Amino acid sequence: MRRQLPDMDKGFATLLQDLSERGLLDSTIVWWGGEFGRTPKVMWEAPWNGGRNHWGKVFSAVLAGGGFKGGQIVGSSDARGEEVKERPVYPVDLIGSIYSQMGIEATTKLPNPEGLPTFVMPRADEGIKSAGLLKEIMSA
Repeated sequence: MRRQLPDMDKGFATLLQDLSERGLLDSTIVWWGGEFGRTPKVMWEAPWNGGRNHWGKVFSAVLAGGGFKGGQIVGSSDARGEEVKERPVYPVDLIGSIYSQMGIEATTKLPNPEGLPTFVMPRADEGIKSAGLLKEIMSA
């Protein structure tokens, strides 16, 4: 982390600055993240041998541009990074917020070769956890 993170930070900042200078940041959404978090502690037992497992309870993501407000934090974890402390954000909240900023409604129906009802985002009755769109950082 100490070797590679400064390069990532510099590259990410340069990308955002370049998009801003070209007048493209307001119309471009930049999402930096992964599909899951990592365990808060190093796991020394096999097969990890000093690595970290998947950890779906807490993850980090960065959104920039496309109408998202800069310099904001949504949610937090406990001091150990093991549990959500306040304002949970689920993957469906993140993706739904991106779609919303792009003008794509969650209820938009998608084509399905079997004629089944298929939508851009899961419906509330499908049992997918959600805490709501990221209104705290979305433009009106």
